[in-house]
Amino acid sequence: MPLEVTIQRHFSYKYCTKTECTMAKKQFKIGECAVGGIIAVEITGKVIQIKALDYYSKKEVSSGSAMSDERNVQWKLDNYLNDLTTSYYAGKILDWIKTKVKFDYTF
Repeated sequence: MPLEVTIQRHFSYKYCTKTECTMAKKQFKIGECAVGGIIAVEITGKVIQIKALDYYSKKEVSSGSAMSDERNVQWKLDNYLNDLTTSYYAGKILDWIKTKVKFDYTF
């Protein structure tokens, strides 16, 4: 008798709480090339929030946010990320954000 196996894959990026639902969340552990060492990105609806966290204590060192429908949002995010880390890592983080959010306005 053959054994039937059902595999379920979950590709949902939603993390829900009682007040809001997060579409995507990721921490980039960069180390000494970034302010604090960790860059955390959280996308909630149209809000993109970027935080610089301390590597050891995970406390917030700096934070910034932008709306995905703002004018020149890619430039603003790239500029802020370049303040936090090198251009290489800023590009990698911005590429990840682009896979999760559709920007209404570009450069």
